[in-house]
Amino acid sequence: MKYDVVTIGDAFEDVFVFPSDLHVKRDRTFTGGYGVSFELGEKIPLSEVEYEIGGSACNASVGFSRLGLSASLISITGQDTPAEKIKSRLSSESVDLSNIKLDKKMKTNFSTIFSLPEGRTIFTYHGLKDYSQLRIKKNLHSKWFFLAPFGDGTEEIEKDLIAKMSEENSFLAWNPGTLQIKKGASKFRNLLKNTSVLFLNKEEAIKFIDYPVRPREEEMLKKLFSFGPKLVVVTNGKEGAKAYDGIMFYKIDSIKNIDVVDATGAGDSFAVGVMAKLFSCQWSGQPDEKCIREALKWGIANSASVIKYVGGQKGLLTKTEIEKTVKDNPRLKVEIV
Repeated sequence: MKYDVVTIGDAFEDVFVFPSDLHVKRDRTFTGGYGVSFELGEKIPLSEVEYEIGGSACNASVGFSRLGLSASLISITGQDTPAEKIKSRLSSESVDLSNIKLDKKMKTNFSTIFSLPEGRTIFTYHGLKDYSQLRIKKNLHSKWFFLAPFGDGTEEIEKDLIAKMSEENSFLAWNPGTLQIKKGASKFRNLLKNTSVLFLNKEEAIKFIDYPVRPREEEMLKKLFSFGPKLVVVTNGKEGAKAYDGIMFYKIDSIKNIDVVDATGAGDSFAVGVMAKLFSCQWSGQPDEKCIREALKWGIANSASVIKYVGGQKGLLTKTEIEKTVKDNPRLKVEIV
């Protein structure tokens, strides 16, 4: 089995609910300073509900396929209705299903996203408890791998990936999850040495390197690069993203004046755009200013489309659409800082 890109991680059924009668209140007992409360036993009317498929690895596999790359997903589902919906969506998007393992004892991952104009809260059920069940088949070959955030039991998949990078000169892109970020970059030195592109948002990056004080962005990028990845990319919401290839610092702003409907999957779609362009320009893993500049534009363009829709997949662009978006936004420029 030979693919352009294989994604590894979770697949979810996501249900987005939009309450019509709740109000956000300022409350200092919450870390963010705001909260929502309602009486137990109360019936909360919903103005809208949306059923979607999600999970970073799942979103990414769809994104790569839409951009014309042959894609497969390594994941595990139960034998239930959410699993059927996930597989149906992936099949309709031409994502190969042969690397999705079935565990009849497991309930498929499920999330309810409680969405208000001021923000969202996600109720998440992880049916997969032991991620050591995720393994790369010996006869699976891919130019790129995308390791998405996931839970405990990563040692075996890390060994598989390191072996693939060494044996086949494949490229690994990694977006660490909450658990990996909490453990810190020092715990993943071997994996980071074999990582081609490391994706994090700004707050994750600071926690991952465990700095005692808040570092300057350039200092943070250099520190992450010192662990071994060939390219470090750090996103910062509406502020855009920065990257470092060991020689140059790159900065790109987000596309302005976009009505944000839902930020779910914004990071996944950004990573997909960056990786797809690196693939198409045959990036070697070495500093390549032109290729990296264009890759960052593709990332911003893809994420700008996704946030216009509910869920992480509806707004994913095709190659023609992403090229048009970049062309139609001449102010979308990458600075060397």
